Amino acid sequence: MGRKSVEQERKIQIVQALHRCLLKKPFNETSVKDIAAEAGVNHGVLHYYFKNKEEVLLFYIDYIITLYKSEYNEWLTTRDGAITGDRKFLSDIFSFMTDRITLNKNLSKVFIEIWGIASYNKKVRVKLQKAYQELINVVNGIIGNKIGDSEVTNRMSQALIAYFEGMSLFSVIMQPKDFHTADILSWIKDRVIEMTQ
Repeated sequence: MGRKSVEQERKIQIVQALHRCLLKKPFNETSVKDIAAEAGVNHGVLHYYFKNKEEVLLFYIDYIITLYKSEYNEWLTTRDGAITGDRKFLSDIFSFMTDRITLNKNLSKVFIEIWGIASYNKKVRVKLQKAYQELINVVNGIIGNKIGDSEVTNRMSQALIAYFEGMSLFSVIMQPKDFHTADILSWIKDRVIEMTQ
């Protein structure tokens, strides 16, 4: 992988600062100056790369999708030659998704905020729609050859993404003593694997 440009590094620095800001307060209460201060740059520098904080948010969504796709692809390359069976491989993929994404409370907390913004901001909604379609396509690729029927595969992929996102929400909102997220995720993983065998 090639070296990132200074511009790319600076944009990443700024969106990571947005992430940290959104862990502290809502987007509508977060100013460009807050994001710039968190990034350790002057707000003029932020404006050099982004017109406004909405552009920072839109870039953040792309950044997160790219980051996790890259992590998944790196993880997948470590699995080459180590795939001992379809069941084990599917189980490992589910574990990757739940451990790194669904049960990542900081990421979940930020995306709860983004889902809210998407309900009234068309640009954010369209960006999320594209991001989720990308995730659905990834899941289609994983389970498609196991199921065969493309319509069933697509519906199952959509349901799985919706399920993982819902569990992500529950992991932040529900009390662990009342809602055992990891146990439920494990149970669903076993059911899906049964369906694809």
